[in-house]
Amino acid sequence: MQEEYMGYYANFDEEQRLVCQNITRIEFDTTINQLETFTQPAKKLTELGAATGRYSIYYAQKGLEVTAVELVPELVSQLEDNAAEQGVELSIHEANVTDVHFVPDSSQDIVLILGPLYHIQNESDRQAVIKEAHRILKPNGVAAFAYISRFFVAGLLAKMSSALVTPLVLGELHETGLVTSKDVDAFFRTGYFATPAEVEDLAQSAGFNIEKHVATDGFGRYIGAEINSLSESEYQAWLQHHLLVCSEPSLLGSSNHGLVIARKHG
Repeated sequence: MQEEYMGYYANFDEEQRLVCQNITRIEFDTTINQLETFTQPAKKLTELGAATGRYSIYYAQKGLEVTAVELVPELVSQLEDNAAEQGVELSIHEANVTDVHFVPDSSQDIVLILGPLYHIQNESDRQAVIKEAHRILKPNGVAAFAYISRFFVAGLLAKMSSALVTPLVLGELHETGLVTSKDVDAFFRTGYFATPAEVEDLAQSAGFNIEKHVATDGFGRYIGAEINSLSESEYQAWLQHHLLVCSEPSLLGSSNHGLVIARKHG
């Protein structure tokens, strides 16, 4: 399974994902907005699963000392190139985020986990990532955990193909958070799709207090064509509306991505 995951991201244009459409821009814009009050006073940030560095480079440009950890060699190469192109210094490590022993205990103000949780299918490995975040954070440090909602994915499967609307496929997703059907691409076969309550429980069981829980995309993916057709001024108006309502609990399950921001016990 890991080999299929590595192959998928070796050939996927992750660099452009967060900027190529309005419905993906909103993920980045919302995450940055919701983290602002926590990152402003911070000095040291580690991103676990940094991909090509969209977030790591952004925060390095803001003056933070950033450690970026990524497993896929092709993404690490892009990350290194992007950092050099932008003229920022990052501490970059090619490693599995379940073990970041090279980051000292209680050394970080912020830890970002904005992708790994929806590709780690083993529960003990998901717990290991959260425990590593807790270990490297200073007392009262803050972690951000992104996930993909299994409730959203059920609707997405129905939109993709009626052949996926079966008790077997939907039942597996509902019960396990997995989609193993041969009729989906590698992103889904290697994915893990959580419930909002599960991610809160995961954080709390590792010693975190929940500070915020937001619907990163809201219901925008259901009206994707309409959101993508907005002009820049219209997009900004939609974004401001979305930011007003993204903390509404009733939106969490219908959002593609959710974001839990949690603080380590002092």
